[in-house]
Formats: sequence, structure tokens, C-alpha cells
Amino acid sequence: MEDMTKTFSFELNFLWELSEKLASNSDSQDLLNALKIVFEKYFNANNFRIFIKDENTSTLRDFVKNWIVIDKNQQQEDVDKIFNVLKKHLKTGFILNSKLINFDTKQNLVSIFSKNLKDENNLIYFPVANENKLIGVVELAFNDSSENIKTKAFLEALRIAMSQIGFVVVNKVLNQYLCVNIKFQNVMKSIAKLIENQFELDYILPIIGELIDSFISEHLIYIFTKDSNDSYKLFWPLDCQDKNVLELLKKMNDKKAYVLSKDHKTGVFAIRNDEKTLGVIAASSNIDKLSKTDIDYLLQLSAQASITTQRANSYAEVLKFATLDALTGLNNRRQFEIRLKQEVANAKRNNKSLCCIMLDIDYFKKVNDTWGHSAGDCVLKSVSKIIAHELREYDIASRYGGEEFCILLPDTKIREAVFVAQRLRKAVEASDINISEDQLLGLDTLKVTISVGVSEFDKTMDVPEKLHQSADVALYEAKHRGRNCVVVYDESLE
Repeated sequence: MEDMTKTFSFELNFLWELSEKLASNSDSQDLLNALKIVFEKYFNANNFRIFIKDENTSTLRDFVKNWIVIDKNQQQEDVDKIFNVLKKHLKTGFILNSKLINFDTKQNLVSIFSKNLKDENNLIYFPVANENKLIGVVELAFNDSSENIKTKAFLEALRIAMSQIGFVVVNKVLNQYLCVNIKFQNVMKSIAKLIENQFELDYILPIIGELIDSFISEHLIYIFTKDSNDSYKLFWPLDCQDKNVLELLKKMNDKKAYVLSKDHKTGVFAIRNDEKTLGVIAASSNIDKLSKTDIDYLLQLSAQASITTQRANSYAEVLKFATLDALTGLNNRRQFEIRLKQEVANAKRNNKSLCCIMLDIDYFKKVNDTWGHSAGDCVLKSVSKIIAHELREYDIASRYGGEEFCILLPDTKIREAVFVAQRLRKAVEASDINISEDQLLGLDTLKVTISVGVSEFDKTMDVPEKLHQSADVALYEAKHRGRNCVVVYDESLE
């Protein structure tokens, strides 16, 4: 009677500690570490691992670090065989040292369990199931063959324990899938928001590439567009040496929505209008296959990119003759280039002074990455309003591209231009930029700073572009000096 009480107490303590760990650890790594401690204490386990089977890619993954694919050679048993066996015994069976053991056996369970124990290097696999579907296994490795684990009561406690563990693991896996879906929806919303406010592919496509890259994180992402010769040209990022991607590009045509490599690790997805392929989004990995879900996501993302590209191309002809930037209301780059030539010619003809200010929003990419591109648009619009407010009526302010602005100050000497530049810098630094309309992360306002370069026209400048190029050199130096400052161009900066 005393031995039974002792054994009963042993199993209750085991289940109590296990339940406490399952309830108190929300982080997957912390949970796994806590479970290892419990099983080491009660089972003398020397290893405790949880693997999840990705049916879409037929790979086994680490539960904690689900981007890591587990090589079958790392297992002491053939994983596929284990899965095939456990699929038929989700609620009643487990595998001990390659032997299937059923809890509901009419034979002596303790005797069967004991016979299959070895003095060391014992391996148990328990199924992790979701609605009668096997999604993973718990692997338990131990050397102990003590009498405590050779009782029917403790084996029942083990079955309860594995059921509880499986329930928690399934919830965490489903939560990961939910988070992925939410992240996908956020990416789609960001692209849709981008479409509303932007028309320039040079600005839009790199942002789309970064958004997709952050979402399809297991694969490298590339964006190609077609040139005038109907050949694919890498648009983003700067380089692609992936032979699999380059080979798949040769197989794309206007009738295909996407093409996959034989091993399904690489795919190219068409960016197109109704009849013609305009470019592709490519995803490539040396390890991970593109799952059915990944393919569906990439098809939707490429469809959004297609809408963006078509819209940008549709507006391209119109924007050639437009003068204003659609987002900020300032002059666009083309209009700046026209006005630059006009103002330089006027300065030469009338022997007038002329200065140029180039300014750039500091850490603007961090704004986009942290709070989203809609918040970035709020920053661009707010900085533009400050620029317009601080300038004279006949000063010429333009959005040069992205987060960079260029200002021409006619009839202005360098000392006055520096004063204007400092006034702009201080006004931006002092402003609270309202992004509450997006209600991002509960943040209503944020602060940014600008770096500024200033140059003055002189008659030695052989082309008008030299004026703003000099200001750009000074801007680069301002960035180098720590940002949020004004630098005046001189030849020593070259």
C-alpha cells in the first residue's frame, strides 16, 4: 500500500509540475526549456524535442525555430515511417524504440513497455494532432529504466502529459499561422495604401519588394521588369546571381501566371496587365520549398503589384506633363529640372545670386519599417507643409524623390540660404507629426529631423545640374557628420 501511495504521489507531482509549466510559459523557447527540466527530473530524460511536419513542403521543422528544417539524418528513426504509423494511432499509440505501443491494448501494457526498454538510448515518439490530423511529434530520449516508469499509473500519467503538451503545441502552431495571415493582410493593406498615393515605379517597387521580403522571409525576393527590348531587367535589389531564378525567367511568357522549379524551391510570378507580362516577382531558397500557401500569397501579392504597375504606367504619360508631386503638392522632379535650367539662365543673364538647398529626412526607412508606409506618407506631407510655410512665395520647392527635397532660392546669397536652411531644420525638429489617422501601435505623433546641404551658383559651373549636385555633396556630408545639421558645399568635400 505504501509503494502504491508513493507511486501515485510521484505521478501526481509529475503532472502538477508539467501543468504549471504549460500554463506559465507563453514563449515557445521558454516552454521547451521548462518541459526539458520536468522530464529530466521525473524521467531522467537527456533530450526533449518537438517537431512540426509541414505537409505543404514535406519537411520536418523545429517547433521553436520553425524556419529551421530538420534533416532526417539527425533522427535515430526514419521520420516518415514514424509519421505513417502514428497517423493511424493518434489517440491511442506511441512509438518506443521503433515499436508501436497501444495504450488500449488488452495485453499487459507495463510488460510490453518494459520489454522494449533498453538500458540506455531509449527513444519515445508521441503524436501531436489537430482534429484527427497529425501535425508533429514529441521526441523523448532517456536512459532511465527505474521502477517508477514501469507502472500502469505512470504510463497513464505520461499519456495525459503528452495530450496536454500536444494541445498547447497545436494552439501555438495555429497562432503562428494566424500571425502569418495577419501579417499578410497588413502587407496587402500597405501595398493598397501605396497605390492610392504613389505613381512612380522607382519609388513604389522597392517598397513592395521590401514588404514581400519581410513576409516571405524564408526566401530571397527579387523584382524584374521588362525593358524596351522585352528582356527582363533586375529592378530590385541591386544584384541577382541566382541561376535558378535566371533560368526560370526564360520559361515565363504572357500566358503563364507563374513558373516553379522542379524542386519547388524557386518560383517567378507574373506582374502583368490583361494581355502582357510587365515583370515578375521571384522567390528563391536553397532550403525551403514554396508551399501551396506561399504560392497563393505570392499570386495575390503579384496581382497587387500588377495593379500598381499598370496604374503607374497609365499615369506615366500624364505625369510627363504634370508639374506637381501627387503626395506632397510640391513641384515634382521633372518640374524642378525645368525650373533649375530657367533659374540658372536667369542668374547668368542678370548677374543674380542663386542658391540651392537639398534636404533629406533622417532615418526615413526606419519610419516606414517601424510604423508603416502610411505613417511615412504622413511624414512626407508634414515636412512638405513646413517647407512651403517657411519659404518665400517665389522660392521653388520640389520633391526630388523618395524622402529627398530640393529648393531653389533665387536672388539669395549663401549666408541667407544657410539661414533659411537652419530655419527649416529647426522647424522640422520642433514639429510633432500627426499620424493618428492611421492609429498605428497606439501612436498619435512622432518626431523626425532633416539633414541639409547648401550650395551657391557661380559662373564656373558648366552645367545647371552642378548647382544641385554640389548641394547633394554637402547633404551627404551632413549625413556623415551625424545628421540633423546643415553643411555648406565647398570643393574640399568632393
